[in-house]
Amino acid sequence: MSVASKKPDLPVQFGVYISLLIVIVLTLVPFYWMIVGATLPQDQFFTYPPRFLPGTHFFENLADLRDRFPYLLSIWNSIFVATVYTVLSLFLCSLAGFAFAKYEFAYKEYLFYFILATVVLPVQIMIIPLFLLMANFGLLDTHIALILPFAANPVGIFLMRQSMKSIPDSWLDSARIDGASEFQLYYRIALPSVKPALAALAVILFLFQWNAFLYPLVVLTSEELFTIPLAIERLVGQHRLYFDQIMVATALAIIPITILFLLLQKYFVRGFAGTAYQP
Repeated sequence: MSVASKKPDLPVQFGVYISLLIVIVLTLVPFYWMIVGATLPQDQFFTYPPRFLPGTHFFENLADLRDRFPYLLSIWNSIFVATVYTVLSLFLCSLAGFAFAKYEFAYKEYLFYFILATVVLPVQIMIIPLFLLMANFGLLDTHIALILPFAANPVGIFLMRQSMKSIPDSWLDSARIDGASEFQLYYRIALPSVKPALAALAVILFLFQWNAFLYPLVVLTSEELFTIPLAIERLVGQHRLYFDQIMVATALAIIPITILFLLLQKYFVRGFAGTAYQP
C-alpha cells in the first residue's frame, strides 16, 4: 500500500468534524438554555428577542422553588433510591452473570435468552401487574416499591455475563485447588476482573432509577417520598407553568449525575469492551 493511499481523505475528515460539531451544538444548547433559564424571572421567558445571557434571579428562583415544594428532600430521595437500587442491582446482576458465564446447568442458554428477551418489554405494560404485586405485599407508597421490581436488570445480567466470560477458567480452577469456595471465586476473582464493566453498569442503573417517572408516579402518593421527576411534575400547574422554577429544579437534578459520570468516565468506555482485566 502506497504512502499516498494512507493519507486521510481531507473532505471526508472535514465532513466528520463538521458533523460532530453539529451534534455537540445540538447537545449542549438545551443545557445552556436550561442554565440561562434558571437565572431568569418568569416574565422574561417569552421576550423578543429572546435572552441568551444569564440573568441575576437564580437565588430568587431557588427560594420560590423551596417555598413551593420541598425539592431538596426530593433530591435526597432520588439519591437514596438510586444508590440503594444500583448497589443491589450490581450485586444481583453480577452474581447472575457469573453463574451464566462460568457454570453449566440445565436449560442455561434458554433461561438466559428468556431473561434477555424481557428487554423488549416496555415498562408501561408491566405497571399494572407490578402495582398489584406491590399492593399485595403492602409496599405501595414506599421506596422499596421503586427498588425491588427492577433490581434484577436484564441488561445488567447480559453485560456481566459477557464480561465474565472472558475470565480464564484456569484462574478459577487454581483458586479451587487452593481451597477457595464458589462465593470466594465470585467476589475475589470475578468482581475485581470486571471493574470497568461494573462502573459502566453502575452509571446505567443509576440513570435508569434517577430518571424513572411513570412507575413512581403510580406507586407513590406521599409528597415526602417523591423523587426528582415527580417533584418537577408538581411544578406544572393546571393553568400555569413555572418555567423559572422548572429550570432551577432541572439544573439541580443533573448535578449528581454529572458528578457520578465524571468519577467513573475512565471506566465507562472500557466497560463496554466486554473484556476482563488482565494483570
